[in-house]
Amino acid sequence: MMQGIFQSVWAKHSLSRRLLVWLLPSLVLITVVEFSLSYRLAQQTIDEAYDRGLRSAVRALSLATRLDANGFSVEKPFQLLSYVQSNARGTVFFRVVTSDGLLEAGFTDLTFPWPAAPKNDEVLLAEGEYFDQHLRIAALRRELVAATPQSPAISVDLLVAEDLAPRQAYLEQFIWRTLLRDSILLVFTAVLLILIVKRSLSPLGRWSRLIRNRDSHDLTPLPINEALPLEARPLIESLNFHLDRGAQEQTQRRRFLDNASHQIRTPLAVLKTQVAWAKLQGPDLDTMAFLARFESQVDQASQHAAQMLQMARLESGQALSPVAVAVWPLAQDVVITLQALAQQRQIDLGLSCGAGFGVSTCVWGDEGLIRQVFENLLDNAIRHGSAGGEATLSLALAGDAVLVAVENNGEPISDDVLAHLGERYYQADQASYWGSGLGLSIVAAILTQLGSRIKFEHPTSGGGLRAVFELNRVIEEEHNDVST
Repeated sequence: MMQGIFQSVWAKHSLSRRLLVWLLPSLVLITVVEFSLSYRLAQQTIDEAYDRGLRSAVRALSLATRLDANGFSVEKPFQLLSYVQSNARGTVFFRVVTSDGLLEAGFTDLTFPWPAAPKNDEVLLAEGEYFDQHLRIAALRRELVAATPQSPAISVDLLVAEDLAPRQAYLEQFIWRTLLRDSILLVFTAVLLILIVKRSLSPLGRWSRLIRNRDSHDLTPLPINEALPLEARPLIESLNFHLDRGAQEQTQRRRFLDNASHQIRTPLAVLKTQVAWAKLQGPDLDTMAFLARFESQVDQASQHAAQMLQMARLESGQALSPVAVAVWPLAQDVVITLQALAQQRQIDLGLSCGAGFGVSTCVWGDEGLIRQVFENLLDNAIRHGSAGGEATLSLALAGDAVLVAVENNGEPISDDVLAHLGERYYQADQASYWGSGLGLSIVAAILTQLGSRIKFEHPTSGGGLRAVFELNRVIEEEHNDVST
């Protein structure tokens, strides 16, 4: 549930918010990392500076310590340590003691954790405690008297220590200054980043308002100029592409509605005229001839209405439940039904079946829709073919499919018209061309629902047109399973 709420809130964020949600935490993370590195570097630098002073102090104390004929002495140690203390800004301690313990100077309780075998004249550093004070101690061991067969060597241990409190105070002061500086820079950078993001995305807001304030009927392409960011251009170009398609479809729909209204209005006007003419004829009216013409006009109006209703049903997107349909008997019935129209146009209408194609050959689909496809294609082939020519419905096996082709001969068709055949609302300008109005649009829509696609091409010889598509064939085993 929380994840759904987060996704809902996230979806409402603007693009600028989404960018800032990623950029601002990244900026904070970078600042924290930089502060951590600065802290470590400052601590290392301060320690090196103070330790260098300690090393110098213990070496200076070593130079001031001597053993000669007058005995063991430490020359002016307090003056030396006073100088060191002034530089360290804290308390400084020292201790000088010989290995035999007979000679000692300084703070006697100051100790150092010597390793097992320290090297002479090498400065060692360590931390320790001296009367509840945390110290940094530098130690050096120097040989005073070399060993003889009669006596061992005598060495002197020199210790110089300083309180760590001033060093820590200086580090804390540096950290607070750095923290203040980084905080100011973080706030300044965040504000600058917000302004940059807002400024960079402001063209998108202007384009959004431009699109939102457009008239709903305005489908002209959106202007693309230098003010539009490069990243947004593919989006606007895609939008312009769809606007162009919408404008073309709107034009075609308007033309279709004009043509459809004309096609419906014309037979109705003819019917009205014929009724008026019949009234004027009175007893002299040839009733049978009048009824034949009247019936023809009614059939034409009914056909146009049925086509528009069929297109509306196809556009509703209802799912089909395919069944096995015997193709040959269905094709024969359609060819017989359209023989009268073919004879009027003096068209030789025929049915051709390929090798292996039988009466029992079935396809998956809807019988009514397949009949509509055959009728529309043959009707167009007859009406737009050359008088005295041929129109043929061919059926052939093609693997797991049945190949259906409808071909006629007539006037040559241009490639431009051929490319648009079957498009919704498309109507060719030339009356002699194939497929205008609703017929081919319905065919294309039906075949789409049947999982097929129609292809329009030039016949192998002469003019006219060839329409080809495939239907999924029912395999014998599948047919038996369905029957059972």
